[in-house]
Amino acid sequence: MDRNLTSGVRVKEGRLGVVDTLSEQPIVTQEAPLGSSGATIDSEDVSLTKLAQLRDLEKQCFACRKCAIGGCLTGSNLSNVFSNMCPKARIMVVGQNPGAKEVELRRPFVGPSGAFFDKCIKDVLGIDRSRLYISNIVRCYTPGNRAPKVAETSNCRDILDQEIEILKPELVVTLGGYALKQVTGLNRISQHHGEIVVSPRYSVKVLPLYHPSPINMNNTQHSENFRSDLELVRDFL
Repeated sequence: MDRNLTSGVRVKEGRLGVVDTLSEQPIVTQEAPLGSSGATIDSEDVSLTKLAQLRDLEKQCFACRKCAIGGCLTGSNLSNVFSNMCPKARIMVVGQNPGAKEVELRRPFVGPSGAFFDKCIKDVLGIDRSRLYISNIVRCYTPGNRAPKVAETSNCRDILDQEIEILKPELVVTLGGYALKQVTGLNRISQHHGEIVVSPRYSVKVLPLYHPSPINMNNTQHSENFRSDLELVRDFL
């Protein structure tokens, strides 16, 4: 499938990666990690190393007080929420910010939006969230679950940078316009949903989807688009 990315490079997207259609040379590749002898490192060892690195990053997240919302209590729980800690996942899902339910359960994407997301990945892809690494661009609950401020997304940028560097995902799925902007620099989810683009910051393939919030999914067109766009994930499973 040919796609015209924001960099102006004409590409085609397939299982082997993103390829310049003029030179047929790959412009994004994923290689297996190699040891000093050139042998492939055992995947279990890689996962354990990633998990240890993610645990360290989780500590940074919980200790972060760059914003006024960092370290606040929502009920009796810390407002900071990190990720679902799935280091084996090849696909990373990035949402907006945790809501009250996420803070209560200490896991991302477990409220109404997460329930709809879980149903869709089961119906469309036949998988559950254990195959995915899930986090947000902002790691703390925003008062009233409001949209994150620019300063908040900026302050959380370093966590996302380190996360992607540790995971080295084959695909990042962004949910909603805020995540799309943070990962790719692009605006207008209505224009970019369902097309695979390359993040200039992370050099990783990105699939933008509508956020599966009730307000979006009650819109029949958005709900249908979400399910059909999700089909593109299949090539990376």
